[in-house]
Amino acid sequence: MKTLTHTHWSAPVRNPLSKGLVVFLFFLARFPVWSQAQQDALQLRDAIQVTLKNHPSSTIARNNAVIAGHKVTEARASFLPSVNASTNVDYNIKLQTSVIPAGVFGDTQTRLQMGNKFSTGALVQADLNLIDRSSRLNVQSVKVDKDIADLNVLKENETLIYNTGVAYYEVLSLAQKAKLLKENENQNQQLLSILKLRFEQGVAKKSEYDRARVNLNNTQSELAMNQNRYELALNKLKNAMGVDLSARVTVIDTINYAVPSQAPQITGMNSSQLLSYQIDQKNVLLKQYDIRKKQAAYLPTLAIYAKYGANAYGSEFSSALNHWFDYSALGVKLSIPIFNGFKRNSQLAQSRISEQNQLLTEKLNMNTYNLDYQNASTEYTNSYRTLINNKENLELAREVVDATTIEYREGTTDLSSLLDADASYKEAQTNYITSLLDFLTSQLSFEKSRGTLTQYISNL
Repeated sequence: MKTLTHTHWSAPVRNPLSKGLVVFLFFLARFPVWSQAQQDALQLRDAIQVTLKNHPSSTIARNNAVIAGHKVTEARASFLPSVNASTNVDYNIKLQTSVIPAGVFGDTQTRLQMGNKFSTGALVQADLNLIDRSSRLNVQSVKVDKDIADLNVLKENETLIYNTGVAYYEVLSLAQKAKLLKENENQNQQLLSILKLRFEQGVAKKSEYDRARVNLNNTQSELAMNQNRYELALNKLKNAMGVDLSARVTVIDTINYAVPSQAPQITGMNSSQLLSYQIDQKNVLLKQYDIRKKQAAYLPTLAIYAKYGANAYGSEFSSALNHWFDYSALGVKLSIPIFNGFKRNSQLAQSRISEQNQLLTEKLNMNTYNLDYQNASTEYTNSYRTLINNKENLELAREVVDATTIEYREGTTDLSSLLDADASYKEAQTNYITSLLDFLTSQLSFEKSRGTLTQYISNL
């Protein structure tokens, strides 16, 4: 029987947290865009590159960040000059009548219709806000929205990295299990050939031959089921990468099958590294800006304007455009809010309550972050211990099956003992591969829970 090949394993070096956006751009810059027509053997880093460049969720998050950037420009426009032009042509079907009371120009009242059938006007006006505290605070607020959008890009990519990593490890574990099953199948076929020959020679019982056949059939059935699970896991990986399910994807077995020489180092969580925590803080800041904007609504605003226009009149449409009378003006506009039916008071009260709710939400989320970290740390540590135990059990099962094989060849033990030892060894192999997958997955969960997943992947 064959066993797994073991090589030295060393934990990746974890650098201090760098700017997440820089790391993300580093990922995007390294590899070309995935083509569904190509077939590449992907390592984990390659698969993540494909994910970040092709998955619609990443594109949506980046588009939202672009939209937020345009909103900043939109908000800044409130302090830039705005110029508007307008023109109008009126056909006065019936002119308005004005009545001059009796005694002004005579003993009876006088009725006058002033104006022309046609009147034309044109106006160009430029406005500029000088003092508007609410609009200035709005500019600062949308900048915070832009920061949140950028953080959401990194957070979405972190989720995509995690999903791709978990799916990738699952594919590799099933591929490794297929190798083990194939080796077991070859061993069983060799044993069956020997027993067939011995049975034909009359030195082996038919029951022994039949048990070997059953054992081979079971191994082949398990191999077929594992192949089906492998195809499903590969489709799951494609979906995580954002590529079409019809795309041809193969993966490179990059798992180091040696047991880590040291237990995982649990160094604690720095909440400032968590993207979710950073977003929570930005949301609190947004609520605070909202309160300040509501308070600024009580303050006066000051603006200046300049306008130039002209009017023309005539009894016929053609003559209404012949003679123009222009005018111009410069002005200052001061708006002082006095009373609006307690509308501003109600808005301010709502904003203050919203801030309180956001602070409570931040506290609740922080408890969740701590819980996720503690659970991930525990799972990471326990998965390491399980991996160590299963590794020792695998070595022990290998020694047992090797010794039993020799004893069977020497005729000092029966086939049942050999098949039992072989079954135990197969179970030990499966347990080891499963525990290795659990360990690698828990490592991803641990890094994600402490906000260092992107940096961890970049150091692979």
